[in-house]
Amino acid sequence: MRLLLTLIVCTIVLPLRAQTFDELLANSEMLYDEKQYAESGKEYDKAFAIKEGTAGQYYNAACAWALAENAAQAAKYLDLAADKGWKNVKHAQRDNDLTSLHTHQNWEPILAKMQTNLDEYEKDFDKPLKEQLEKIYVRDQTLRQLYMDAEEKFGKDSDEMKYFWQLMAEQDSLNEVEVARIIEERGWVGIPLVGGQANITLWLVIQHAPLETQEKYLPLLKASVLKGESSGSHLALLEDRIQMRNGQPQTYGSQITNDKESGQQIVYEIKDPEYVNQRRKEVGLGPIQEYVKRWGIEWTVEQKEK
Repeated sequence: MRLLLTLIVCTIVLPLRAQTFDELLANSEMLYDEKQYAESGKEYDKAFAIKEGTAGQYYNAACAWALAENAAQAAKYLDLAADKGWKNVKHAQRDNDLTSLHTHQNWEPILAKMQTNLDEYEKDFDKPLKEQLEKIYVRDQTLRQLYMDAEEKFGKDSDEMKYFWQLMAEQDSLNEVEVARIIEERGWVGIPLVGGQANITLWLVIQHAPLETQEKYLPLLKASVLKGESSGSHLALLEDRIQMRNGQPQTYGSQITNDKESGQQIVYEIKDPEYVNQRRKEVGLGPIQEYVKRWGIEWTVEQKEK
């Protein structure tokens, strides 16, 4: 008689590790990018069950649920965004993600709440100067946002594109004259005086100006950053551009150029490249490894800290 041996296998079931708030937010963003809007919204729900979100996080959750056609959940999160201080009314009004909410009963009350936040934020602004700079912003950016469509329609080397770039250069010159006058009269006006977009306008216009203009106003941007009134990342980008135009190694690694031999895009020379991430962090920029991926560049220099 054959002896039958019975094996008893004990399976140990380990509890699943609960996901953190940050992990759930990362999942929600990934699912949003994959157009899985309902699943993205559910991940936001789980995250906010752990802790409260910021105005921007609630706003993003509202976008996910609105695209998933769950108006009630979307309106709830958009209202929470307003409660947390969201004030960009114009962005909310023209955001295609939120189109399905335009007929919701709470749409207008939520916009009114955002407008109240904006009015409070802007109560000490120089409104005429803010308006002037924001108009310059439109003139600086409009053609730049259209050039890819124009190039696709007319061709890179076409007469139409040559005219397009001529128009942009002419507009840049007009913007430079107007912004230089403002800086000469008022200094590098900061966010507390004119708000974020108007402050960015100064940097954009100077970023597109001739080298001598950039060098002239760089110290004023530096002073504004030191006072906490302008963005350190704007300082880094302008400083790198000046260094590259002068044939010097850049500091923060923001400038990308073409390799003459291969024709491929590469990071323009960086001084002490092993410390670039430390310098980038100091001005509010993320790691260079992530930054250069958008050009298909792999960063291989091991990073150190002083």
